[in-house]
Amino acid sequence: MAYSNNLLVFCFFFSLWFLSSYARTNCSDFHFNGKSYDSCSHLHTLNSFIHWNYDVPSRTVDIAFRKSERQHGRWLAWAINPTSTGMIGSQAFVALQRSDGTLEAYTSPIDTYGTTLVKGDLSFTVHDVSAQNINGQVIIFARFELPMNGSNVVNHVWQEGPLQDDDTPGSHGMSGDNLRSFGTLNFHSGKTVPISSHNVKLNSRSKIKIAHGIINAVSWGMMMPLGVVLARLRYLPLQEYYPALWFNLHIYCQSIAYFLGIAGGGLGFYLGRQSSSVKQHTCHRYIGAALLVLATLQVLAHRLRPSKEHNYRVYWNIYHWCTGYGTIIMGILNCFKGFQMMDVGIWKNAYIAFLASLAFVAAVLEVSRCYLNANKGTATPEGVSANVGIEDKA
Repeated sequence: MAYSNNLLVFCFFFSLWFLSSYARTNCSDFHFNGKSYDSCSHLHTLNSFIHWNYDVPSRTVDIAFRKSERQHGRWLAWAINPTSTGMIGSQAFVALQRSDGTLEAYTSPIDTYGTTLVKGDLSFTVHDVSAQNINGQVIIFARFELPMNGSNVVNHVWQEGPLQDDDTPGSHGMSGDNLRSFGTLNFHSGKTVPISSHNVKLNSRSKIKIAHGIINAVSWGMMMPLGVVLARLRYLPLQEYYPALWFNLHIYCQSIAYFLGIAGGGLGFYLGRQSSSVKQHTCHRYIGAALLVLATLQVLAHRLRPSKEHNYRVYWNIYHWCTGYGTIIMGILNCFKGFQMMDVGIWKNAYIAFLASLAFVAAVLEVSRCYLNANKGTATPEGVSANVGIEDKA
């Protein structure tokens, strides 16, 4: 008897779960406030839905584009492209969900890959555009007339991304669903067809942007902090056998990171010049410029390092410590700014895991140093030359 009751309870809750899941994926079951639509389609990426009514004689379309978005500080857009299947030429309906929860809807023509979705008139007649948040679903409502090309089929694009600190749209993600969120839509038959991702080719600007992000993440974000941790190897007993090991590893790692950082920074300045008419990512740019200056000063200071016995050596150590750690902190900060701009959460989480692992190793080395100090009274083994056993603070 108890088994039968448990089975009934299980079936009841399973039915509720199934019905709720079906309602989320079956677009026709969604209820709007005072509106209804004859047709709808569950789009193949970004868990998005498009609803519409189409008046054939007037070629007028009423659409509702919706996506579940419970986070504030995000933007959402749906567009049709009357001229091609790509991003350039798209005529977009945009909704901003600001950090305070308020919504704004407007239109934006896209004529460059560096767009920040500024307001503007579209190439066809738009009667109305608005946005609502209904139970965690951000919805763009629009009413417009199809371009006069005699076809009921349109190329459409949809995207999402973060808002920057000034509540302007930042770059959308550059991988996964964000590169597959377009296709064709037949307003008359209701048929939606995704465009094969094999036909998607990144434009040159996107390739440069990805290269810029990878190079700088590896150099400023990973190799620079790694060089600091490698410098702490001087506290281990292996210093007795390989006295120059920590110094060489530290210098080589930091030098490679510096030259990679110059290359990545150059790509960043190139991207900035291409979009010089648009004020975006200014904080990211300023931090990047400051990074290059600090790192260059650090390299020059290495060439001017006084000997250990020199009276000014203590001041050089303080300078080396401040510029070094300043570079590390700014590099890590700018990496997170880049992750925010590119909207790549998975790589951000991987980077956090890397930093946590590096911090753990640094903590182990620090504990080892304290242990050796307590047992030997010194952290620097005897027999290390004055030139190699540098008391730098990396």
